[in-house]
Amino acid sequence: MALHQAGMMDDAENAYRLLLHQEPRNADGMALLGSVLSYKNQHQDAIALIKQALTIDAKAPLFHFHLGNAYEKSGDVVSAEASFTKATTYAPKWDAALYNLGNAQRKLGKPAFAKESYKKALQQSPRHIQCHNNLAQVYSELSDYPSAKTQLHMALKMEPANLELLFSAHDIALEHNDFLGAFDAAQRIARIKLGVPNGMDIIDYLESIPKLDTRDEQTRNCLLAVAASYFLTVDLQRASYVLRLINQHEPDLEEVQLMLGSVQLSRNNPELADCYYAQTFMMNPAQIDAPWNRSMSLLINGNLQEGFRRYGWRWSAMEKYKRMRLNVERWDGENPNGKTIAVQEEQGFGDTLQMLRFMPLLKERGANVLAYVRPELYSLLEGWDGPSQVVSWKADNKNVPPEVDCACGVMDLPGYLGITMNNLPANAPYIPNPKKGDAKYKLEGAGLKIGLVWSGNPAHKRNFARSYSPELLKDITAMQGFTFYGLQFKPEQKDMQTMKQYGVINLAQKINTLADSAATLAELDLLITVDSAPAHLAGALGLPVWTLLTVDADWRYLLGRADSPWYPTMRLFRQTVSGDWAPVLKQVQQSLLEFQNSKAIAA
Repeated sequence: MALHQAGMMDDAENAYRLLLHQEPRNADGMALLGSVLSYKNQHQDAIALIKQALTIDAKAPLFHFHLGNAYEKSGDVVSAEASFTKATTYAPKWDAALYNLGNAQRKLGKPAFAKESYKKALQQSPRHIQCHNNLAQVYSELSDYPSAKTQLHMALKMEPANLELLFSAHDIALEHNDFLGAFDAAQRIARIKLGVPNGMDIIDYLESIPKLDTRDEQTRNCLLAVAASYFLTVDLQRASYVLRLINQHEPDLEEVQLMLGSVQLSRNNPELADCYYAQTFMMNPAQIDAPWNRSMSLLINGNLQEGFRRYGWRWSAMEKYKRMRLNVERWDGENPNGKTIAVQEEQGFGDTLQMLRFMPLLKERGANVLAYVRPELYSLLEGWDGPSQVVSWKADNKNVPPEVDCACGVMDLPGYLGITMNNLPANAPYIPNPKKGDAKYKLEGAGLKIGLVWSGNPAHKRNFARSYSPELLKDITAMQGFTFYGLQFKPEQKDMQTMKQYGVINLAQKINTLADSAATLAELDLLITVDSAPAHLAGALGLPVWTLLTVDADWRYLLGRADSPWYPTMRLFRQTVSGDWAPVLKQVQQSLLEFQNSKAIAA
């Protein structure tokens, strides 16, 4: 055992074999020799020996523990889980066995079980840093970001300079769109790994040192995290500086080329972005983000056919979409005549509302079209005859009726139907408004009725950029001849107080479904909104809508346009400086006066 613990495995093996030669039924010797053989990748011999030890003492937790390790190293994680479970049955408070059990359960895709195992292990060993880290990862997998943050915070209090914990904090924050959290973790990583003095700006430090060797993997990952944090908080100049610093030493690093492409796309340079994405793909054809990002650079330039062709990459390469696939063959765009096709929601409500226009076209080509939509959207579309049938569906249900021949995502439709900028159907309305005219939604108020939405879905990864503080609406809401209504879904308490102070009528309590939203929108003279689902809903209903866009607006708004080829009743107001909404809202205010005058003349 002393040789074993010292890592002298050949000598330990000889000593265990000598012991077993003298004492053939020494169960400890069998199990420990099995552990050594497992370390030396002699898995089957190891498993056989430990099983033999268990015939002598079937309730020895250590033997089950060693057997679990041998199974795990051999790749048989199912058997490893069973062995670790037995070890913890006979030794319920053994932290190492509980930890290994959690690891096996996590590998088997059982995060809820892994969570309980890790929590029990930490009860016995509260300073088990790797267990804290793994538990945080499990919380993240279970979409419990607050608990993941708390777990990492506890671990970082014990080891504040632990880079593995900080990288986990960075990656998990990114996964859950907490860009400020990711930025904070990246800055801490850089200060520790690069030795940045307290109080000194990281870019200033990088400029001050003569040379930085980015070939060290951890240094490179540190700089990539810093670059990503600058990019995601829309500090493109700093992101570009760090990326080019890495590029000087390692010009063939695909992650750098990919992020440089995204920087250029955010600067509205899609052709240059496309070059970087193409270079990334040539470096590594298995790189899953390059074709996806490249589709954005094509779509924003109006190249819908090629853009949507690459957009389809997501179903085979991205885990989120792999998990979302219905249990039926995918439609690949071949002749739909006579086929029953399930068209499923796959992204946000706004994306789906934009693409619903294509369902009647698919139906006209002879398909029996089943529109699979979430309950919130079903309330709006229940009686719609655009598809053959609207099905209320929950995203975790992958099963379809036997008569369904194939399925596709709603975002696949324009690509498979051969849509270009020249044949894009832009007639509106193209969806129903089933509650329109219901007295329940009638709005009281003098003058023109203007709806306001200042924030999108908080879960959207760029919601912090596309949203603005309602305090910026002060001058607009003070204008005479208008009544303003807040249509913000689930507004924050402070926003509600601001709206009340500005005399804006809050309609949030009346809006529980998209059908409620649609009926309310029909009562307005105009909706002023950020890029979110209400913008698409108003556009799909053919109602007047002004959409406020960031500098690096989404691909569907193209470049530099004040109108939308997708929605004839939509007008676009664009930032000229990233994060600066004041000039945009000043332009909106002036346009409202013109809108008011035009309405007066028409009357």
